[in-house]
Amino acid sequence: MSAWPSWLTGVSCIILSASLHAQECNPHIPATAPDSRFLEQRDGSVVDTYTQLRWTRCSLGQSWKNGACQGEPQALPYALTSLLVEPGWRLPTVAELSSLAELRCWQPAINTRIFPTAPKAVYWTSTRFVNNDGQFWQVHFLHGEAVPEKADGVGFVRWVRER
Repeated sequence: MSAWPSWLTGVSCIILSASLHAQECNPHIPATAPDSRFLEQRDGSVVDTYTQLRWTRCSLGQSWKNGACQGEPQALPYALTSLLVEPGWRLPTVAELSSLAELRCWQPAINTRIFPTAPKAVYWTSTRFVNNDGQFWQVHFLHGEAVPEKADGVGFVRWVRER
């Protein structure tokens, strides 16, 4: 007799397979955010040569050390983003953040060499949803689409600033 209930084994397999699922990319579609578009900086940021914006490589809650993002990214409500922003940085607009989407890839739809450990989840933008003042646009990096979300919902954060 198994020590595990049969339903728990099934749930464990689903969770394990979801966490082990790697990014998939279609090699027949041209890259929308290739490595060559980004200039890596020593401070853990990258400059996007297409938009001339500087991005943090790590999500809020992580820090860049020894060439990698360390720590865990933190999802939080929109209101907390303004309390945690570092001087000179800001939330991107929906257009700016959407420009990072690698549309030939999914799970996550972002260049994972440039933005390692990026969750396949939603990231906040500073753009209000025009039909509802209590909502803001987020970019969902599971597939790279923009979606509206209530300000009391949660999302991850990637900071941006002018080059």
